[in-house]
Amino acid sequence: MIEMIIVCVIMALLMSAIIYRMTSRQGRSFDVTIDRVGDLLMMYALRSEHSRAPVGLMIDPDRDALLLMRRDNVESSSGQQMWSMDPMARGVLLPDFMDLDDLEVRVDGDRADLIDWPLSAMPGEDRPLIEIELRHEQRTVLLSLAPHALAPQRMEDGVDSAPVREPEDLDTTGRWQEDW
Repeated sequence: MIEMIIVCVIMALLMSAIIYRMTSRQGRSFDVTIDRVGDLLMMYALRSEHSRAPVGLMIDPDRDALLLMRRDNVESSSGQQMWSMDPMARGVLLPDFMDLDDLEVRVDGDRADLIDWPLSAMPGEDRPLIEIELRHEQRTVLLSLAPHALAPQRMEDGVDSAPVREPEDLDTTGRWQEDW
């Protein structure tokens, strides 16, 4: 009887370790996806500021991916400009445990549907406020790209994840002679 209890305890410990590894793998994969979406937003901001051609963000429902698009000079048969995936920026594929319902895009506070047409920015023009919300289990992460920012701000569960920088008087701390 004691041997059976010991075997059950050992099996329970092994199962808890396996379950922890599987759930933490999804958490790490979710964090990587958040970082990649943030990088894609940064590329969108840089391209909209410094590129000569219009850029756009689009969702590909067939691949469950968020893509950075560029407008080609070629026109379609209907006279509209054609958009193609930017070859210099890989799209962000959502992990297997996420679907498009876990991704919400808002433009100036209104929900945007980026499946049929990309969210475009013309070079030299002001961008709207872009917010991308990602959800997985109990976590909600909001990436917010302000109109004149070059990098998105990350907020998790309503808390800004960027460290708050306090101003420091270098004269009073004796650090005025340090090299910058």
